[in-house]
This record gives sequence, C-alpha cells and structure tokens, in this order.
Amino acid sequence: MGIEYQLVVPELARTKVATALAEQLAPLLQRLDPKANEPFPNAYVEAIPEGLYVCDNLTDPVVAALIIRNLIDLLLLYSPEVQVVEP
Repeated sequence: MGIEYQLVVPELARTKVATALAEQLAPLLQRLDPKANEPFPNAYVEAIPEGLYVCDNLTDPVVAALIIRNLIDLLLLYSPEVQVVEP
C-alpha cells in the first residue's frame, strides 16, 4: 500500500499526452527510479485515459518526489494544466 494519485489532464490534451507517454514514460522512470525494473519500484506509474495513475510505494520519499515532479513537468509539455486528484 502507498499513497495514490491521479495526474489528470483536460480532455482536449489527452491524445497528445497519451502519445507522449507511450514514448517517454518508460525511459523517464528508468532514469529516475533505481528500482524501476524490480517487482516493487519506488513508485508505480500507469498511463490511464485521463493522464496518469501514480502510487508512491513509500520506499524512498526523495525518488517518489522526483518522479511525481518530473511526471507533472512532462504532462505540462503537452497539456495547459494538470490536476492532482485522489483516485
């Protein structure tokens, strides 16, 4: 169990965001999370229709914060806004 978030982008940006995530999400996670290839990474991230689902697994707060910040920055490259909500 961890802390769950959804990073939600507006409807009009979702196609661009989905395309960008398909190309950039895995490399971003590989770069930021030393446990990315392990069964229990520091943060679990999954693309969803609304944007991203993120679960901070509470194993490394610094890595989780870096991941969430970089994910928001990535989404803002393709969307005018990002809302952080509870799933």
